[in-house]
Amino acid sequence: MKTLILTLVFLTGCSSQGIDRANQNKITKEFFALVISVEQVKLSSELSSGIIGGATIGVLDELDGNHEEMIAGGLAGALVGGLLTALFEGNNKAYQYKLNSEQEGDFSIIQKQYIETKTDCVKVTIANKASILAVPEDNCKTL
Repeated sequence: MKTLILTLVFLTGCSSQGIDRANQNKITKEFFALVISVEQVKLSSELSSGIIGGATIGVLDELDGNHEEMIAGGLAGALVGGLLTALFEGNNKAYQYKLNSEQEGDFSIIQKQYIETKTDCVKVTIANKASILAVPEDNCKTL
């Protein structure tokens, strides 16, 4: 066990802090925008599909047993399927930011992270995913 932990620590120390390889040959666009409004929203969930899928797998796994084993397998599968789905999805709470910029006009972005803005100015980064970051109001003076 100690060898495994030491190996993991060693491998973690050897990883580089460079640019992610997945970002090669992708355009990254950054600009500033004014926050028009922020609204908390609820993200959709696949929890019921995870429960049904887990229950199906649990029942199928116990098909060679009696009815009680099939029911127990279905319940265990539903529990595991639901739990794994909930862990994978995380919290269903997110925020919809309605923004405006000179280049893009009015647009919105939904993200899980809440941005506490002392000003109404954010930096928008669009690459593979879009994200925003609070910045000083001076960056949005021309908007």
